[in-house]
Amino acid sequence: MNKPVVNVKNVKKVYGKKGENQSHALKGLTFSIQEGEFVGIMGPSGSGKTTLLNVISTLDKATDGMIEIAGTEISKMKQNELSDFRAQKLGFIFQDFNLLENLSIYENIALPLSLRGTSSRKISQKVEKVADMLGISAILQKYPSEVSGGQKQRSAAARALVHEPAIILGDEPTGALDSKNATSLLEAMKNLNEKQDISIMLVTHDPYSASYCQRILFIQDGKLYKEIHRGSTREAFYKEILDVLAYIDIHKE
Repeated sequence: MNKPVVNVKNVKKVYGKKGENQSHALKGLTFSIQEGEFVGIMGPSGSGKTTLLNVISTLDKATDGMIEIAGTEISKMKQNELSDFRAQKLGFIFQDFNLLENLSIYENIALPLSLRGTSSRKISQKVEKVADMLGISAILQKYPSEVSGGQKQRSAAARALVHEPAIILGDEPTGALDSKNATSLLEAMKNLNEKQDISIMLVTHDPYSASYCQRILFIQDGKLYKEIHRGSTREAFYKEILDVLAYIDIHKE
């Protein structure tokens, strides 16, 4: 039995000081993500999904509750410990790639390892391995301005993976891609999950992207509203996701 890579217990996030201006973004969320799972987080705008991503990614601190990642409780860690933890245990794929234009694709992917003082020989082995997994070996010596959006996003995914994090956190990673490149990235993420057993948490508003996940957690008004699992086909799961989103839309306050 796999153990949880992310464990969230009764997590609350309140913005503002006590009084009338307080905003309750998360209202006691509890769930876990097992090692090797591909989980999607969905919900309407303002539901709390971005806040949830921020507290799990250690970019923000929960007001109350417990968050454990790879067996470490991050809620009690100090700021300098958190930045080390983030660099070692978390991989990020952002919507806007966040590649450095003055570095080659190879150097961009190598960055997390370079910052940790990894030897150039080991960096080379790891970069080549992850580039091969994502089908971008041919563009390693090019610069971001010389490659397509889809290749940029695969490069960003390679950078997120190269230091072998406990979990990949995707924040709308297909948002800036056309449908062909989006599908290509989602297929790559699905393969990484299924063949390399890489744990992924994908925050998205896009039902098509979400249909590549094994399980979807729907957040509504800062609470866990519903959870669904992929059954037989991705097409059937896509339809089920659309049905849940339509229901939430009709019944939202």
